[in-house]
Amino acid sequence: MNARNLPALAGERFKEISDDELEAMLERKPTVREAKVDDHALMVRALEHPVRRKMIKTIGVFGKTKVELKKELGIDAAMFNFQADFLIKGNYLVVDGDNFRLTDRGLVLLSNIS
Repeated sequence: MNARNLPALAGERFKEISDDELEAMLERKPTVREAKVDDHALMVRALEHPVRRKMIKTIGVFGKTKVELKKELGIDAAMFNFQADFLIKGNYLVVDGDNFRLTDRGLVLLSNIS
């Protein structure tokens, strides 16, 4: 097979996609199944990291202030901010003023930590 045959073969195997079809593919929302699988994968990732597990357990059902949480976790500011941001973006943690509280999703994670 030489390079001259490749365009012909590609044209035979692949249908060209219009700009509208491409845009529709990019804007497609995930199916319910895909969304559920992604959600479970995010929960697993949240629980995989020992600092996040400890953070979730420390916050518990009643919440903690940032000062209390940083003192009990004993980690530097960069690690604290990174892990807190992960939990906030995953909708597991909310910050209300200086108080950190678990969301309903966060409480589900807490119930899965032994």
